Amino acid sequence: MLHFTAADGLVLTMLGVMLLSFGIVAMLLNSIRRSMRCRDLVVEELIEEVALEARSGNSVAVNVTEVSSQPWEKDGDWWRSK
Repeated sequence: MLHFTAADGLVLTMLGVMLLSFGIVAMLLNSIRRSMRCRDLVVEELIEEVALEARSGNSVAVNVTEVSSQPWEKDGDWWRSK
């Protein structure tokens, strides 16, 4: 006949929780790996295109914000003009 003490129950419970936790992490990693294989190439190309336009259009956006300043704002180089 087997005799279990409270310490044995704690050890078995902790082992069960650890195995369950490792199983959940393994399922998450497997799910991530499967979803990476099913990526949509058209969406990736669109994201790359938008990023390229943002990099090339970034200097234009900076110039536009400088032109549209409020009348009460000073020019950024006000100290150089004198």
